[in-house]
Amino acid sequence: MRQARTNMAGVALPFALRLFFVMSSPYLELLPVPAASSINTGIDPCPTSLIERKFGLPITGKLPADCAAPSAASAAWQKRFVLEDVGPFRVTGHRNAVALLRTTLSAVKTEKPKLYTALGSAGMLCMRHVRGIPGLPSNHCFGLAIDFYIEGKLDRRGDGKTYAGLLELYSIFKRFGWFWGAEFRTEDSMHFEVGSRVVRDWINRGLF
Repeated sequence: MRQARTNMAGVALPFALRLFFVMSSPYLELLPVPAASSINTGIDPCPTSLIERKFGLPITGKLPADCAAPSAASAAWQKRFVLEDVGPFRVTGHRNAVALLRTTLSAVKTEKPKLYTALGSAGMLCMRHVRGIPGLPSNHCFGLAIDFYIEGKLDRRGDGKTYAGLLELYSIFKRFGWFWGAEFRTEDSMHFEVGSRVVRDWINRGLF
């Protein structure tokens, strides 16, 4: 029979506390977000204004506060969006971003296999405006950003802290040109978006 977990005095711990020891994950440890000057070095945010000028918005009319259905996208943008498997889950997003995500997650699987299995998608394509700023398209509006679950949990936005798993994830995503939302004025460390250099390269080569 399995022995109950005890504290240092040898007293059996309550069931809820024993369950915590079993279920807690090092990836869910809350850590202070690194100083903005030390993250995303050499990487700028996704150039949404440039994309809008060159290609227009995916939907006509006023951007909603909540995600519009993918079917609401214009014909030109629907050709850019794909629904594909990227390893640990399926996503709908810009075809180039989905391909880059698959490559990046393949590196995560190789280098940090336990972290790879802890990942989930909280959404990629979401045609809406930035929270609290009507009219300004979100990076998700173009299918160029993704929010991550860690062990089924979302990091709390704007508290200046991040899950340890997201910090580890950033160390790999940065190498592939992703910008981490932990640097936003309102910290959003679940959020990763394709950085400016990568997007501009796609545009310049006629691949967008």
